[in-house]
Amino acid sequence: MEKFEPRKLPTVLTADELLDKAFRRASKVSSRDKRRKNMDKLTTVMNVINDYLNRIILSHPSYENLPAFYREMVDNTVGVRKIKKSLAALNWANEMTKKVAMRGIRKIKKGKDPTTVLKSSYGRISSIIGQIDPQLRFLNESRILMKKIPTLSDDPTIVVAGYPNVGKSSFVSSVSTVKPEIATYPFTTKELFVGYRKWDNKTVQIIDTPGLFDRPLHKRNPVELRAIYCLKYLADCIMFILDPTETCGYSLESQESLLEEIKHNFDVEVITVYCKSDLHRKRDLPAFSNLTGEGVSTVLELLLDKLKINKNADIPKKENKEDNPQLHPY
Repeated sequence: MEKFEPRKLPTVLTADELLDKAFRRASKVSSRDKRRKNMDKLTTVMNVINDYLNRIILSHPSYENLPAFYREMVDNTVGVRKIKKSLAALNWANEMTKKVAMRGIRKIKKGKDPTTVLKSSYGRISSIIGQIDPQLRFLNESRILMKKIPTLSDDPTIVVAGYPNVGKSSFVSSVSTVKPEIATYPFTTKELFVGYRKWDNKTVQIIDTPGLFDRPLHKRNPVELRAIYCLKYLADCIMFILDPTETCGYSLESQESLLEEIKHNFDVEVITVYCKSDLHRKRDLPAFSNLTGEGVSTVLELLLDKLKINKNADIPKKENKEDNPQLHPY
């Protein structure tokens, strides 16, 4: 999978900050010839704005060509269309600034008063950049929000799913490198947490997802959809956790209904396990307890076996799930 690294997106200046940067740089231009000095000032302002806006535009990937998981996550988080429209606005401002600056330079060359032309050009440029201030601010806010989208590897992936408060985060924390936020109430996990488990030189990616409910796709909120994207695009194996004690706050019947929906809609091996084994005696499925540690290593070995990973085995190559016709939104 092609990597998307939102953490590398640069901070975006506001319109006032960008203009201040450009005009301060221009103020340092010196020349004994007044015409040459003002033409150089316009060139400097044009170049500073051009270089900066180009850097912001080029720092973004082609969102249409991103792997489906990242594209869906960006759309879910900030909106792909909004980002593209904002980048188009920056490109427009870039071209308009160049036109105003070049027109001003030509006027000075033709004998127009350099001070008047410079002042007029500065005013037009300020107006142009001011018009894209909302887009600049949006792109900076988007950068902050997109930092929460994890950069994933191509390693075999276990996606942990289930209703809220069934112990997904605690399990992932105990068997991998990730330390997600954990609490004894529902809805703690709102983002995706990615952990890794190593054996010698082999690695497995384990993803802790937000809790899901048994309801149609169109009724799912943005947080739930992030879990759906993981199941749809990333999972080589799904670990589905059932809480037979119902202390998670949801009936076992509802949990099992969600399980059947996942099995029906995703063509991936699903390993179903019980959590909170210290509070019940059901053992018709593998069971574990995050509190006592009972069964955790057994469940992990079962997951690894389904991925056909052990100390002596090669890691299987991940299929391209974007091209798998059996996968579809649910």
